[in-house]
Amino acid sequence: MKKIILIGSVILTGCATTTGVVPIGEDTYMLSKSDNSRPFISGSEVKAAVMKDANKYCSDINKKFQVVNTHENSQSFGVVASAEVQFMCLNSGDNQLSRPKLTKEADSIIQVKTESPKAERQTNYKQLIELDDLRKRGIISDEEFNAQKKKLLPE
Repeated sequence: MKKIILIGSVILTGCATTTGVVPIGEDTYMLSKSDNSRPFISGSEVKAAVMKDANKYCSDINKKFQVVNTHENSQSFGVVASAEVQFMCLNSGDNQLSRPKLTKEADSIIQVKTESPKAERQTNYKQLIELDDLRKRGIISDEEFNAQKKKLLPE
C-alpha cells in the first residue's frame, strides 16, 4: 500500500522545465517553459509565468521588455502545458519599443483553387494550339508535340 501511495505522489508531483533565456538575434531572446506540475494547467497560465520571467530578465539588465511573438499549448491527454515567448530587451528611447500587436497564428491554412475545370480546359486548349503552331513551323517534332499533348489531355 505504501508503494502505491509513493508511486501516486511521484506521478502527481510532475515538474516544470524551462530553457532559460536564449539569445536569438540582436537584443532578441526566446524563453520557453513546460509545466505538468498539476492537472489541467492552461497554456495561458504558463505563458503568463514566462512573460513575467522575460520581463524580469529585461528589467535586470536595465532595459524595457517588448514582446515579439508568443505561442502556448494547454495541457491535454499526452500534451504538457507549455509556452514560448520571443521578446526584445530595448533601451527606453528605442523606436522599436511600442505597444505589442499580438495576433493569433492560424491553426490551419486553407488553400482555395480559383481556376474552374472549364477554365483549365480552355488553358489546355490554348496550349495545344500554341504547340501545334510550333510543330507546323518545325520548331518541335511530332514526337515532342504528342508527348506534350498527352500531358495536357487526360485519358
